[in-house]
Amino acid sequence: MNYCSMCIIPITRPDQNFDENNICNACNSYMNRNKIDWESRSKQLLKKIDDTKKIKKNGWNCVIPSSGGKDSTYQAIRARELGLNPVLVTATTCDLSKIGRENIDNLKKIGFDTIEFCPNLKTRAKLNRICLEEIGDISWPEHISIFTLPINFAIKNKIPLILYGENPQIEYGGPEDQLMNTNLDRKWLEEFGGLLGLRVTDFIDNHNLTEDEMQMYKYPSLEELDTFKINSIFLGFFEPWDSHRNIDVSKKMVLKDLIKSLKIVI
Repeated sequence: MNYCSMCIIPITRPDQNFDENNICNACNSYMNRNKIDWESRSKQLLKKIDDTKKIKKNGWNCVIPSSGGKDSTYQAIRARELGLNPVLVTATTCDLSKIGRENIDNLKKIGFDTIEFCPNLKTRAKLNRICLEEIGDISWPEHISIFTLPINFAIKNKIPLILYGENPQIEYGGPEDQLMNTNLDRKWLEEFGGLLGLRVTDFIDNHNLTEDEMQMYKYPSLEELDTFKINSIFLGFFEPWDSHRNIDVSKKMVLKDLIKSLKIVI
């Protein structure tokens, strides 16, 4: 087994390539950050935001796929700093923990509109078993629905921008031709979005689940995508992604706003 000489990730991870110095592509991406013109990328982001505001002048103009964790909390705070009016779309798990519930509720308390989609627990139980047996991933449904629910919601509500966090191919390793990718589309989802060889049609054709049962896990059709142009982008392409910063910003802003709200109540 070959491991990266810097981060010790194994070469068996899909799309993980090593250079002649036995350093993986994720580590190389990180080390090459200083070669990126971040000022230019920031201007690109601001241009996309200006275009978004022109398309949607009132109401929600940005969807944040949100778990309530550090990264999506940072994304929501950052979107608001950039002048966007975001709505958070959450695909909850079938067994949400107490801390998970508190994280989602904290975002509501500090002033973010949040839409929660909760799975049909009977359908989810079927999916959990199938996914565990076939690909060893009981969390396949939430891995997929965090990509499918936001865009379906955006189309139905004519919200022109979806702001995802990091580009996984940059942060964790992937094909070189994906390092300049700013957009998340159907092709990206099918290749990198956690499908792990399973498609919605597999459950319908091979496991007798219905179209209705699989609705929340379906990506929009090409016809639906043509009805309203959605721009799904990675924030991590336009600014250096830093999970430690995300933790610090999230803790500081959430705590600060919660204390402020508490004083108002008192």
